[in-house]
Amino acid sequence: MPDSSTPPTTVFSGNSDFRILLIDDNCDAIDSMGSLLTLLDYDVRTAEDAESALVIAASFRPHLILSDIGLPGMDGYQLAPELRRLAGERKLVLAAATGYGLASDKKKAREAGFDYHLVKPLDADMLIEFVAQQLRDY
Repeated sequence: MPDSSTPPTTVFSGNSDFRILLIDDNCDAIDSMGSLLTLLDYDVRTAEDAESALVIAASFRPHLILSDIGLPGMDGYQLAPELRRLAGERKLVLAAATGYGLASDKKKAREAGFDYHLVKPLDADMLIEFVAQQLRDY
């Protein structure tokens, strides 16, 4: 009999069960990433600022969030802990997708709660493989 303290494993029947939230104030960036991931049958939502991202995340309950750091108003460093708080005990993979690529930027992203730090512009093949790996590891 399984240990009742062990959380159940999430089983996905396909890409369409894997929810992804893209956050970036660059409309072209999230439109292109969103279109690509939607073509691959992922369930994708987008937000152009932190405030709308928090509203979407609360109801959409994404498995993976790719967020820019340089957002208007609340930046990605401030947003990451809020997204973690919203997720509660639910597993959430949080990746910074940003033009900020210095070692100090990566350290600051980790300290804010990001699991990964991807430097833009993101290559389409790399994005596809990264998301597929997150789905496999989830």
